[in-house]
Amino acid sequence: MAGQTVRVAIDVGGTFTDVVAIDEATGRLRFGKALSTPDDPSEGSLSGAQETLAAAAITPAQVRDVVHATTVATNAVLERKGAVTGLITTKGFRDTLAMGREGRYDIYDLHLRMPEPLVPRPRRLEADERLDHEGNVLRPLDEASVGAAADALAASGVQAVAICLLHAHVNGVHERRVAEILRARHPGIEISVSSEVAGEAREYERSSTVVVDAYVKPMVRRYVSRLAEGLERAGIGRSLSLMLSHGGIGAAAEVANLHPVRMIESGPAAGAAAAAYVARQALGGDDAVAFDMGGTTAKMSFVRGGMPTVTHEYEVAHVHRFKGGSGLPLQISAVELLEIGAGGGSIARLSNLGLLTVGPQSAGAKPGPVCYGRGGTEPTVTDADLVLGYLDPRYFLGGAMSLDVAAARNAIGALGAQLGLDAERTAWGIHDIVNEHMAAAVRAHAAEQGVDLRRFGMVAFGGAGPVHAWALARKLGIPRVVAPFGAGVASAIGCLVAPPAVDLVGSVRRPLAAIDWPALAARFAAMRAGAGKVIAGLAGTEAMLAMTPQFELRCEGQGYAVVVSLAADAPIGPGCIGDLQAKFAATYAEIYGHAPPSVPLEVVNIRARIEQVKVVPDLSMVSAEAGKRDPLKGRRRVRYEAAGDAVEASVYDRYALPVGTRFSGPAIIEERETSVAVGPGARFHQDALGHIVIEMEG
Repeated sequence: MAGQTVRVAIDVGGTFTDVVAIDEATGRLRFGKALSTPDDPSEGSLSGAQETLAAAAITPAQVRDVVHATTVATNAVLERKGAVTGLITTKGFRDTLAMGREGRYDIYDLHLRMPEPLVPRPRRLEADERLDHEGNVLRPLDEASVGAAADALAASGVQAVAICLLHAHVNGVHERRVAEILRARHPGIEISVSSEVAGEAREYERSSTVVVDAYVKPMVRRYVSRLAEGLERAGIGRSLSLMLSHGGIGAAAEVANLHPVRMIESGPAAGAAAAAYVARQALGGDDAVAFDMGGTTAKMSFVRGGMPTVTHEYEVAHVHRFKGGSGLPLQISAVELLEIGAGGGSIARLSNLGLLTVGPQSAGAKPGPVCYGRGGTEPTVTDADLVLGYLDPRYFLGGAMSLDVAAARNAIGALGAQLGLDAERTAWGIHDIVNEHMAAAVRAHAAEQGVDLRRFGMVAFGGAGPVHAWALARKLGIPRVVAPFGAGVASAIGCLVAPPAVDLVGSVRRPLAAIDWPALAARFAAMRAGAGKVIAGLAGTEAMLAMTPQFELRCEGQGYAVVVSLAADAPIGPGCIGDLQAKFAATYAEIYGHAPPSVPLEVVNIRARIEQVKVVPDLSMVSAEAGKRDPLKGRRRVRYEAAGDAVEASVYDRYALPVGTRFSGPAIIEERETSVAVGPGARFHQDALGHIVIEMEG
């Protein structure tokens, strides 16, 4: 890569930190992996980047920019290790965070637990003021009450304060004044303002969002500063950007300083961006299930028409893991994800009933699976996959890390002895149970979304994704599976193909028939102009932009809305009413299973997705060694079924596979970051873009 400019992506996972470098002129990729450093993720990021660049003979001066995906904000909330946070809210609304929603996520659970607010009641204080739902001032702001609240919070030792006043999404004048008073009296305290973080209705959700933003802001700012300083010392990159939850990237300093809540789940969002890119290439833009299985969890998302599905309602820190309604709600744009407690590090145990269970507890990076030899004693999914023959103990991470087969077999055998099973059958039970957990969750999610999985493909990535994809697709009836080149570092690749993007929202709440279209067009134009300034900081002032206008519509009298998108850069005016009505009816029917009632429509919010029209070079995913030597490395015994013995499977070198030649399973295709398992009856080939495409049996 000498003489060329290079972009670098770093994705921090629960077990490994992945690094990808791309030559901007040729699209050639270079990969690296390092064990994550949970105590300070920036250490693993820096060492991984330096090692990858050195191995590829890339000098730091060649690196143009670094894109980073991290779970540091998510982990701060999950582990309750964020800042000591206070809240200033409207007088009489101190307990909004505690009351939450009326609904119960499990109506039959008599001992239902809801998430504890991140701000306890003593640190939730009030400002005497009131706006009506149109933003008109009913009671002027009593600045003395604000000063008293600010002083009391400072005396309690808060590091951050969230400001959320009633109806501030319509008129933020009081919130801005509260922030001014707080900054003047206590300049060292971080501040988050709800009208800037989440400018839309729903008081509890808006309060929760701004509190999470304040809660993670000091930690995110320190982390990003530490990483940026480390990169600067190493001479790597002239700019640092972050992957955001909506699948685009933003400038690191701006995100960390202003709205860090928008980087919640940035790693999984990067994976979805990579899956969409691969679906457009290998599946012709068809619909796909993005299947990301790493060391701790498996994440699923739907790609439709070559784009990840984005939601505007998200939850984090579930009390009942993986059960909707049991987490802290966030009003942010985020790639819609189904998270399952199933990863390579998921621990296998016996339940209280003496049955074999897998997860959601994970061995993580430390101590990790038993076969890692880092102190783990409980068998995991990775240990089972090793015993079943899916993994080569001498070629894990391309041979950089050896796996202890005997230790894995002994740990699984000890568990199996309690069930009266040998190590191999117990390992199969672990493997099959985790696959069935994932399949059941995807079936339920697909049913909720009205998705027919039989017409979907699957894009499998993550370190464990391609190992389990064939079995999972078989359970789900999915006909084609794609394992992209570099599937084990796909989230990092997603950082490089994602565009700089901004998602904005504004409150409207007007009947569709009574919209002031010139005024609305002006608001969309202002959104585009504001976002353009932000994107220019990353892509330059010459960057071409595209704006996708969106309308949140509902039938008058209903409580919830659906999001309807117009074509990119569509003109805003009365001429789009018919298009909006038709799209609303189609979306409503898809969600609820019947046509909407014949009543007038109301616009609740307008949204805009503004992104750079980014020309991504075709990534060079075909190895230079392809077809130049025999790809067959050997054969080994692999178990694919519950009944019968293991079968003889061909083992192929991914890098030597010729393009277009079709092979039959059973087979294992090995690359440095992962292995692709192909069962009996299936066929596979490497396409012209370097992806492994598996055609399922039948």
